[in-house]
Amino acid sequence: MKIACFDCFAGASGNMIAGALVDAGVDLDALERELRRLPVDGWSIAADRVRKHGLGATYVDVRVPGEDHDHHHHFRAHAHRKLGDVLAILDAANFAQPVAQMATAIYRRLALAESRVHRVPVDEIAFHEVGQIDAIVDVACAALGLSQLGIDRVYCSAMPCGKGTIESAHGPMPSPPPATMELLRGIPTYFVDVDGELVTPTGAAILTTIASFEPRPPMVVDSIGYGAGRSDFPFANVLRVVIGETVVQTDDDAKRDDVVSIETNIDDMNPQLYDHVLERLFAAGALDAWTAHLQMKKGRPGTQVCVLAPAERADAISALLLAETTTIGVRSWHVRRDVLARETAAIETSLGTVRVKIVAAPSGERVTPEYEDCLSIARRDGMTLRDVMRTIETEATQWLARRAK
Repeated sequence: MKIACFDCFAGASGNMIAGALVDAGVDLDALERELRRLPVDGWSIAADRVRKHGLGATYVDVRVPGEDHDHHHHFRAHAHRKLGDVLAILDAANFAQPVAQMATAIYRRLALAESRVHRVPVDEIAFHEVGQIDAIVDVACAALGLSQLGIDRVYCSAMPCGKGTIESAHGPMPSPPPATMELLRGIPTYFVDVDGELVTPTGAAILTTIASFEPRPPMVVDSIGYGAGRSDFPFANVLRVVIGETVVQTDDDAKRDDVVSIETNIDDMNPQLYDHVLERLFAAGALDAWTAHLQMKKGRPGTQVCVLAPAERADAISALLLAETTTIGVRSWHVRRDVLARETAAIETSLGTVRVKIVAAPSGERVTPEYEDCLSIARRDGMTLRDVMRTIETEATQWLARRAK
């Protein structure tokens, strides 16, 4: 299986993703020929070799006179397209079905995030920066580039979040922008002490739609690409993508996963803090984390915090528990998990685009919708969560059956 792994150590944007793919081997001329199928005129695309803090990278720039924002982030007037307008542009391009489905899913996810932020129905959202032609081309670049490289599955690292304020069409906004934070809901993130926008809404929409945020499987690396961003930071502002083939494993190897189990018992902490602790644990790379009620010495009620983590994240997670809780010690040991192969996908349903998890069980594949997506639909449409999940599960099962044929 051919995979692409995005390493977002400096963040991600639409043009950084495009630049990384071109740097990794996507043919720019072939890419532009496909992009010209979009029924929009007046844009041009160029790829330049640049250096960011000594690191060579490719900067892909889509220029649209009258719709671009300049390097000082002063936004010029442009058409505020709605979701239907953008989807009509993508549909009219008549891309290959996998490309069209990916691009459509990215924009539907983006519209849902904007809907949550502005608290208006999805169809009424007027895209500002992300409705510009250059953003539409960036999304199409990602879908076309991955298709050109023959990528079967995409993985992504945790996302860095900066601080301060940025300029937008709505005026000054906190960094990360509200739409970006909404797109990163449920995604591992971490703080970087830098003023600026590290992850843009377009970059977040693309990667959170197409990628799995979990450790990549063993692979043989074929190519590596670096895509440059526009801004300059105290570090190289580039996005790395690693392309390669997964290593063929035996059945036993495929089910075996060595991890570290970390636990601590607590009887003197404010219960309101546990949600925050669990959130921080997942952001730090925990594979799973949970709490359990205990009865401790002298009959005192207590809470056990349990974490499963990759070996390389164990020290950081132990340090986090010591810093974020009232415990005075943690215990850990290596354990072996037997796990089933799984993947995530974004599918179209009668209620909108929903991410699902596909698990390869011995009795056959099964599919489960993402809880957060179902919850968002229930809130948006005024439906009960149970009805939403029942509908999505039925349609996802039908989708899985069609895919298996």
